[in-house]
Amino acid sequence: MPESKDNLEQIQKHAPALVHWATTQMPAWLGAKLDPEDLVQQTLLESVRGGGRLAGKPEREVLAYLRRALINNLIDAARKYAPSRGEVSSAGVGDFSRGPGDWLAAPDTSPSERYAKRERAAQLTEGLTRLPEAQRLAVEMRYLRGAKVAEIAKSMGKTEGAVAALLHRAVTALKLDLHHLGE
Repeated sequence: MPESKDNLEQIQKHAPALVHWATTQMPAWLGAKLDPEDLVQQTLLESVRGGGRLAGKPEREVLAYLRRALINNLIDAARKYAPSRGEVSSAGVGDFSRGPGDWLAAPDTSPSERYAKRERAAQLTEGLTRLPEAQRLAVEMRYLRGAKVAEIAKSMGKTEGAVAALLHRAVTALKLDLHHLGE
């Protein structure tokens, strides 16, 4: 029984990164029908029920497995909740599985370069989960959704200067976090 408890703890510690990823990757029309946290919980439950297949695996392998399972559940949910077949195209479904590392990689990069970029993107995603809520929200709105500082300020009920300070502190913390992971 202690092995299953260790397996559960190993899986659950990746929940914040998975929730963040699901939130940023889920199409708006699907987000209106399904909470990203519910999708992550479903994925984690399925992984725990899968037994000890992840026991003793390196953390990056566990996260990669969980992310792939989440992608599969996201695709299934998109098919289930799409009002019409035309709303879930093969191109759209393919976009769900792309992460920030894939967007950063140029088409002519080597597999090792693409892997390094994906690893860096995974580290960035985990770093975002460690930021204070206001900083994380500001970074997501600015850099993942492309919102302008004025829009973020209005949405958060803060001044533009306060949002700029949040973004500065968040980016500084993320750079430091990534620098320490690279050592």
